[in-house]
Amino acid sequence: MADGEEAAAPDGARRLAAVCAHLKEIRADLRGGPGGDEDQVEQVLAAVQDGGDVVGTLAVLHAVLQAGGDPLGLDGYTDHAGTNRGLRPAGISTARTELVYLCPAGRCARYWLPLAAVPVPHCAISSTMLRRERL
Repeated sequence: MADGEEAAAPDGARRLAAVCAHLKEIRADLRGGPGGDEDQVEQVLAAVQDGGDVVGTLAVLHAVLQAGGDPLGLDGYTDHAGTNRGLRPAGISTARTELVYLCPAGRCARYWLPLAAVPVPHCAISSTMLRRERL
């Protein structure tokens, strides 16, 4: 699947963000599941790095998590990726902008809001710091 097609697949972007943000948890869940290995998550990471079929490998990982007893699969790891924080109620000034950190490659829906004294996280796939943007 081409990069543009991945960006158009909201479930793929949301699920890839979940893998990036919760990679350690997903690995632990896979190790504790019936298969006992992390092969499916490694296939997702390889597909992202090699430009392969990310959406397809995410679907397989999602199904494996579900088969292992997690009915939500990857969707249970999503971090409110569909939330629209840019909307403001009437009467609220739009002059103030907020910082948000996004996927450095723009391939997934992951975002992180800055917290005091907490370092900016890195993409678990590319090891690159999340990209800073203003809302």
